[in-house]
Order: sequence, then C-alpha cells, then structure tokens
Amino acid sequence: MGEKKPLKAKNLKIIDHKGTLYATFDGVNYWKLEKYIYNLLKMCDGKISFDQIVKNVAKQAGLSREDVKVALKPVFDEFEKDGFITYV
Repeated sequence: MGEKKPLKAKNLKIIDHKGTLYATFDGVNYWKLEKYIYNLLKMCDGKISFDQIVKNVAKQAGLSREDVKVALKPVFDEFEKDGFITYV
C-alpha cells in the first residue's frame, strides 16, 4: 500500500451543515464524518502516497509512523471499499 497514491472520488461531496460534516455521492445517502476523517480525505489528492500521509499524520500527532500506519490502514481500506478513494 505504501507507494500507492490515494485519490478522493470525484463524485464524493463533503457538506458542512451547521458545523457537522457529511459525505455523499448522490445527495440521498449520507455518511457523517468526523473532522479527522475529513482531514484524511483532503490529503487524498492522488499526489502523495499513503506512506507520506502516514508520515504527515505521525508528525502532527507526535506518534510513531508504525503506530499511525497500523491505525490508518483499516481506515483507508474502508475508504476504498466504500468508494471514497481509488489508488493511482
């Protein structure tokens, strides 16, 4: 997964409604997003790798890269499964 670069789906829309974040593909089905999930999705621009995202998050949080990688892997697996991202 390391060198693959996650790219947020073009049709995934993020909506801020009164300070609460939601994601939708079609305006009918919505997922409520935590702020950290939104911040992760913002990094999924297809330009930086998963490992670079791990490095950035580890630095910001003051945690080891390995701990962050273990924590983020299932999150990114879920992003991919739900169609929020693809890898380029």
